[in-house]
Amino acid sequence: MTIANRIFDDAQRDLLQAALNRIVPADGEMPAAGDLGIAEFIEGVAAERSTARRLFLDGLVQIRLAAAERGGAFSALPAAAQTETLEAVAAAAPEFFQQLVTQTYRGYYTNQTVFDLLQYRAPNRADYAPLPFDESLLEPVRQRGPIWVRTSG
Repeated sequence: MTIANRIFDDAQRDLLQAALNRIVPADGEMPAAGDLGIAEFIEGVAAERSTARRLFLDGLVQIRLAAAERGGAFSALPAAAQTETLEAVAAAAPEFFQQLVTQTYRGYYTNQTVFDLLQYRAPNRADYAPLPFDESLLEPVRQRGPIWVRTSG
C-alpha cells in the first residue's frame, strides 16, 4: 500500500485487525482475516472514496466506543465480549457493519493464500459437457408473440 492510500493510524489498524480476526477467525489451517492482512485491503478500499473513508473511520470509532462500554480495548476483551461489541456496532451502524463484512469477505476470499488453501481453481470448460439446449423452452415465448411496438423509420 502506498503512503497516499494510508488513512488509518496504527491504533486504528490494530483495532481493525482484531475485529477482522473476530469476523473471520482462524479455523484449522485457514488463517484469520486480520492475520492475513485484510485490514490493508480494507484500508485501500476506504481510501478510494471519501464516503467510504468517512464510513470506515466513523465505524472504527463505533467499535472503540462499544468496546470501552464492555471494559476496555477491543483486542483485550474476551472473545464473547468482542462478539457482543461487534453485534452492538452492527445494530448501531448497520451500513458500516455491512460494508465491513462485505469487504472482509471480498478481501479474504480473493487472497491468494486462501485460494491455495481452498485448492480453488477456475472452472475449465473441458471439465464438463453442457447439456443440449431444449428448444421446447422457447414455445411460450413464441406463442406470446412480439412484445415491442414497431416504429417507422
